[in-house]
Amino acid sequence: MSNIANTGRCVPEQDLGKDEQYRLLFEANPTPMWVHDQETLEFLAVNDAALRLYGYSRQEFLALKLEQLRPPPALSALLEPVGTTGQEQAEPSTFLRHCKKDGALMDLELVISSVTFQGRGAWLALAHDVTERRFAEEVLRLAREQLEVRVQARTADLAALNEALVESQDRFRQMAENIRDVFWLANPSMTSIIYVSPAFQEIWGRPCDELYSNPRCWHEAIHAEDRPRQRQIFRKPIPSEGYQCAYRVVRPDGSTRWVLDRGFPVRDHAGRFYRLAGIARDVTESKELEKEVLAISEQEQRRIGQDLHDHLCQQIVGIEFLSKALQQQLGTQPQAGQAGEIAAAARVAIEQGRLLARGLIPIDVEAGGLMRGLQSLAAQMTGLFRIHCSFQCPTAVAIHDVTIGTSLYRIAQEAVNNGIKHGKASQIEIRLSSTGEGAELAVKDNGVGFSGQKGNSRGLGLRSMRYRADLIGASFGIQSEPERGTLVLCRVALPQTHDKSPSPTITSQPPREAVLLSSPPDPRR
Repeated sequence: MSNIANTGRCVPEQDLGKDEQYRLLFEANPTPMWVHDQETLEFLAVNDAALRLYGYSRQEFLALKLEQLRPPPALSALLEPVGTTGQEQAEPSTFLRHCKKDGALMDLELVISSVTFQGRGAWLALAHDVTERRFAEEVLRLAREQLEVRVQARTADLAALNEALVESQDRFRQMAENIRDVFWLANPSMTSIIYVSPAFQEIWGRPCDELYSNPRCWHEAIHAEDRPRQRQIFRKPIPSEGYQCAYRVVRPDGSTRWVLDRGFPVRDHAGRFYRLAGIARDVTESKELEKEVLAISEQEQRRIGQDLHDHLCQQIVGIEFLSKALQQQLGTQPQAGQAGEIAAAARVAIEQGRLLARGLIPIDVEAGGLMRGLQSLAAQMTGLFRIHCSFQCPTAVAIHDVTIGTSLYRIAQEAVNNGIKHGKASQIEIRLSSTGEGAELAVKDNGVGFSGQKGNSRGLGLRSMRYRADLIGASFGIQSEPERGTLVLCRVALPQTHDKSPSPTITSQPPREAVLLSSPPDPRR
């Protein structure tokens, strides 16, 4: 036994069945072991570890023969590595499948050595249960075969893991270099660019080497009015779901391109944020198309509002006058009261038509139009829904860009409507204020609020507000908690202008007695 080595050879110097020292080592060994006769394959001895592994009692195990531990079809395979009479040694180790007492199969690695037991030639077997390891190896083998099938069109020979890694890198580079979007990889603070695809040169108009040597040129190329929004992203931790930001890029030749930039945090095995990956897409054409569609939509709404005010309302005014004249002519006759009711209903219809017309023509095309439009919106909501809707503008905010002004008005209009319809709010405050680089619109209500998950939903109202904010390059956010109301916040950078003429500060409070029109129309329609 002392000569049992890794080679599996054994020179039988001691009789394992008679030497007490070796017998104790055999019995106490935590590795399953047994001794079986070289000729009859009968078991001569077994230790406790083997009994626990197979589930037999000692008496049951010793009554078995070696072939009874194997599935019957594999008996011939068993005898080959074990050998036959006259062999002095077997293979150092072999993999076999055995059956437990309960019928469960297990894979074993057997290390077999020739020994002398009670004067008889025998084999000493050490069994290692490798069932889980063989299962993992089989799964790995199947996965490796599937991987080889997927990449066989690209490679003729995948002999090593290193070649597979090179192939994966080549495929990634081919994809990144042939897509029109810019794929980039950087450190979390964007102070070091690890990789950027060649599309960067096409969109930014600058060579990739310039970005590698000076990562700040990415931020410096962003339009001055859009830099604050992009800078705010890196002033706080990047969320796990990443970020999305639209901004303009100014090329060296002075041309401007709209870019939709999406970034995602990449974490290491320990969960640490150590890379920032992203895709930047040129959305200039879609931005221009969206702007044209929105402008056409606003023009059509203005036309409809003007027609509603100038034609339909005027015709109803005529009906009101005729009804009043008829009421006077009828005098005390019973039909006079009905004519008066017609005149009153016409007056209500006139007021409703004018409110609808104001909603379709929200602001005047001038610097103070947004302030007056929001003030009128607060008054309309108070009159329509009998709620406390106020407008606050501590300092004058002059917005000369009609697209920005109209978009902010529509965002406020949608936020107020959502607060009334979904939030069941009784108090709403619309606030327009000036920031160092632009304007901030805030709409706060005391409604029922909602959870953050609902705030990220794709409802039509929220999508409309986000769309309009994105169209003018504004940041947009919603803060809400159940039973604690909702705050809609939109910040936009304003174009520089030389017009320094002051506009009046506007602060409005709803009237104490608001007139509620009968059957008020839903402003969201």
